[in-house]
Amino acid sequence: MPASPLSRRDFLKLGGIALLATALGRVDLSQADTPPTPIFYHGSRRYPRIALTYDDIQLVTRLHMLENILDQNPEARITLFPVGNALATVEAKDPGIWKRFYGKGHEFGYHSYYHDNLAVYKPQQVVDDYDKWLDALAQVLGEQPTVHFARPPYDIISNPFMYMSGQRGLIPTLFSIGGGGPAAFVMNAIRKYQNGDIVQFHTREQPDSQDMTTTSQAIPFLNSRGVQCVTLSQLYDDVLRDQINATGCDAGAGQSLTRTCLEQ
Repeated sequence: MPASPLSRRDFLKLGGIALLATALGRVDLSQADTPPTPIFYHGSRRYPRIALTYDDIQLVTRLHMLENILDQNPEARITLFPVGNALATVEAKDPGIWKRFYGKGHEFGYHSYYHDNLAVYKPQQVVDDYDKWLDALAQVLGEQPTVHFARPPYDIISNPFMYMSGQRGLIPTLFSIGGGGPAAFVMNAIRKYQNGDIVQFHTREQPDSQDMTTTSQAIPFLNSRGVQCVTLSQLYDDVLRDQINATGCDAGAGQSLTRTCLEQ
């Protein structure tokens, strides 16, 4: 199968977006210790996989709805981006709820502690914010999880956020399909999916957000098309495989987020 025309070029393009933002004054990378990791908008277009991601997660009622949907679709995996101060409050209302998601193979990513605009923070303050968020996550999970991805509140890519991502080895992550709004509107976007898409949902009160309704429709729709709902790690893993070899990994050729090529 020929190499995806988007695999290497997209990563160069994503790096270019960060540089363009710098030129516009939105991101100052002059103090970065290392070149920034390209922003992750979507995975490989070669594999029939999509990542469903959920921001904020401040409402236990919405989380219960999501849990029920996933229990009805046990093959699906998602990535959660909870804010830090919601971890303890949700846990208090349903002890063990975060462990249930984690134990079923769902993934967690950083989304700030208080859902502040991180662009107004100093770089070290964002590092401290991440560490505080990670401590809160470890507290509710009962163990230190591995975190690979970070998504800024309000989707604002800023120098402090990029600095923290570099310092803590996180992948700055946005999305290629935005959730929110009427379910029919979002489902129309999902029906036009491409392999590797990242879908952003939230867990807000309906009718302001109908993302749980959309989720209950989206997973069966994608399954009927032979598309897996996977974690962001799986999508990023596919991208790294494309970078190593267009037809898959050669034995011993590098290491991905979740496995070595030799293990495949």
